[in-house]
Amino acid sequence: MSTLPKTPLVIVSVGTDHHEFHRMIEWMDAWSPKSDVQVMIQRGTSKASESWESRELIPYKELLSLFGSATVVVSHGGPSTVMDARYCKKLPIVLPRNPEFGEHVDHHQMEFAQHLDRNNVALVVDSMEQLHEALDRALANPKSMEIDATDGAIEGVVEFANVLDHLLETATPVYAEVDGETGEILSEESMADEVVGEESLELNLGER
Repeated sequence: MSTLPKTPLVIVSVGTDHHEFHRMIEWMDAWSPKSDVQVMIQRGTSKASESWESRELIPYKELLSLFGSATVVVSHGGPSTVMDARYCKKLPIVLPRNPEFGEHVDHHQMEFAQHLDRNNVALVVDSMEQLHEALDRALANPKSMEIDATDGAIEGVVEFANVLDHLLETATPVYAEVDGETGEILSEESMADEVVGEESLELNLGER
């Protein structure tokens, strides 16, 4: 008895910063995939998607599980989300927030994205055409979006997250071990001196 192929899953996370990120939603809505695909968008304060399923917030553990089972992860330029995706063995497509569009208070996500791009830590896009092309290529070759678990932490990224934590007075949990097959969280660890509860993660992490 043959097994039907699984429908590819694309997970999009705009983080929980209070600034709206409508551009991400609009660009995803304008995408016309070449084959059947399932898309879930964590949209924060941004408007609901007109084309795909979207939720304002997804609990942290559930989001990690979705990252682990996704074919493709699309992220804003927040260090936590980028590193969470990498610890779930995914090479994320990253669209950084741009303060010129009212998406953040400054350019730090764009600068961080440049660091990611220089070090091949993520696929960074800055136009709708680039996003759509990256999605099409990723779905055509899903293996290209998979990384080894040992490649999850990049020293420069972790250092950047530490600096960001100090400036934002929050915790950036960048260590999470997730089973790539089932999406089950095997272990997770915060960079903060104290463990941050799940409720705090959902409510207080401006850079997730």
